[in-house]
Amino acid sequence: MISPDVRIEGWDQHSWTLLMGLFAPGVVDRMRTPEREEDDPTPEPAAGERPDGALVIVVDEHEEVLAAFHTSRGRADEVTDASDPETLAERFGARRVLILREGALEELVERLALRIRPEDGYGTQWLTLLKALRELTAAARIRIWPTPQKVVPIPSPATVRRALDLLLPDGRAIVFALWHAQELATAVVLRRREGLIDLVAGPDLLREWAGPLGGDFRRDYRVLVDAVTRSVAPVHLGLFAEAESLRRLLRRPDPGAWAAAAATRDLLIHPMPPYVAVALGADVANSAARGAAALLGGLDLFGAFRPVLGYVRSRVSEVSSLTATLGFNPLDALAQNLRQRDDRDTKD
Repeated sequence: MISPDVRIEGWDQHSWTLLMGLFAPGVVDRMRTPEREEDDPTPEPAAGERPDGALVIVVDEHEEVLAAFHTSRGRADEVTDASDPETLAERFGARRVLILREGALEELVERLALRIRPEDGYGTQWLTLLKALRELTAAARIRIWPTPQKVVPIPSPATVRRALDLLLPDGRAIVFALWHAQELATAVVLRRREGLIDLVAGPDLLREWAGPLGGDFRRDYRVLVDAVTRSVAPVHLGLFAEAESLRRLLRRPDPGAWAAAAATRDLLIHPMPPYVAVALGADVANSAARGAAALLGGLDLFGAFRPVLGYVRSRVSEVSSLTATLGFNPLDALAQNLRQRDDRDTKD
């Protein structure tokens, strides 16, 4: 899935930090300008005031602390009790607490040695590692705080390959580009050749390929797509937006947000593969269902038509050419996505 000779280049510190800040809490995820600071004079917190890194604690079979250290600040000899990881995280300024039973790391290495084969690629090795970690977590050999609210199934390598074939077909590229203050702030370009991702490029290379930009992603996106097509490979999927807009979308659980952003051109997707159109349609349908239920005092109008919709879904799924083209049944994936979203909304 990933080439041993993969090229990763084209970022500076600011563009990489902004990219990581979209997904990682505690990372400075916006680029400040003098104009922005004048409008929002609140200073960024100092590094020592912000939770970062992880507090790792090793305990014996009786839960006695044997050793402890902070991944960013070194030894933490003051830790004498691991029974309250939330308090420890606050005290030591850690975003996460890992409690390892003595011998857990050795057991992890042994499991990996028995399962990883020399011919396994990087992707398969990572999946094997995640499965071994999941097993040790289930056996309470490794404990993590905060506990994940939703346990995501770890896919098989074959499933990941099928998903990658759908997301990024061989010989094609995808591009995600984000703007801030009328400038291209960060970006990612991925290329896949001979079944492997061999290029991961950042905004510096993208600017080099595209030349001067106008400062508005609603116009510049076509220039970037053409530049990637000329310099890298034909673009299969492109996503373009303001960095802050995408950051908010990634943190908004309400249905319809992504479809609304696409409709109002706060988010541009070009080219748009069929599976993206299906996902946006699901967003609209889910939002409409919830809105109708609210207007009708909680009556699930869509539920009354569920048998009919189930019949239609079963008939459409018989169109084998669609499944063969995408590499998976899009209606099944859609149903799973809606169930996951409903579960999350119920918890909230």
